[in-house]
Amino acid sequence: MKKTIILFAFLTISLLSFSQKETVTLFNRKDLTNWKMVPHDKPGFEVQDGILVAKPQNGSNLFSEKWYGNYIFKFEYLLSEVGNSGALIRSDPENAWGTGVEVQLLAPWTPYRDDLHCTGSMYGLVAVHNRPDETTGIWHEMEIKCDRQNVTISVDGQITTVAKIDTVKGMENKNIEGAVGFQGNHGKKGEFVKFRNISIQDFDTDPEYVAKGFYENDARFRQQAHKSAVSIGAPMIDGLTKMLSQDNVMAKAGAKQVLFDIVAQATAPDVSKLEKKNVIKALKKNLKQSKSKSVSEYLDFLQNIAESKK
Repeated sequence: MKKTIILFAFLTISLLSFSQKETVTLFNRKDLTNWKMVPHDKPGFEVQDGILVAKPQNGSNLFSEKWYGNYIFKFEYLLSEVGNSGALIRSDPENAWGTGVEVQLLAPWTPYRDDLHCTGSMYGLVAVHNRPDETTGIWHEMEIKCDRQNVTISVDGQITTVAKIDTVKGMENKNIEGAVGFQGNHGKKGEFVKFRNISIQDFDTDPEYVAKGFYENDARFRQQAHKSAVSIGAPMIDGLTKMLSQDNVMAKAGAKQVLFDIVAQATAPDVSKLEKKNVIKALKKNLKQSKSKSVSEYLDFLQNIAESKK
């Protein structure tokens, strides 16, 4: 029990450490802009009075058009008396359950659902440690944090489920990024689920968070960090330059390649002049501050490439 309390306290502090990241609203309360349902399936969602509603029985699931890897996905939900739905994370809409995970949203109907299949569970994969309030007909808040290997699920401000994906049988080959979304109404005809206040904090747009991914032992998360770093561009250059002077061979090699990729991207014909200017500015600043001959030579090499491209 003592270990469990310490674990939850640590995770609570960890969650708070991300509270200052930018939160983006995913639902505009007017229509399904930036969302999509599965083509050819019966439409499963509609907007009613600013609320996202899934009522048609076994209608299409709903997915964000954008894919996310590491984030806090937060929303409020209301289940009908025997409602049955779920939140989908890191899913490819073409094979949502094969690639991603469903976080269950379920009314406590008879027969009683065990902790592996109740609200807050990673359905059939990870049971809840702390069963949440499952009262129907009222609004609840769910927060799903995907932080590389670690997934933490909270309901109404209380941590219910914690998982380290490389220790969970059945999650070895799951996606580490994908769409977020919602399962349609899987209850009986006439049942429903409602959603509102849907938002996401995308950790992979934060240079400090992304830089930590260069030190991951799992190659998938290193590659994910490399891709995110290139996407961020110039704001990553300070952190990557610091890695070049460190002893971690893995991180150093990744930083060297990504710095080259950032320069290559900034000098592409379709990239704005401002982005190229920002990259050159960051390279010059770090070159001036560098105390390592090898790092200075590499930064100078990159700066020459960037400035030579018209």
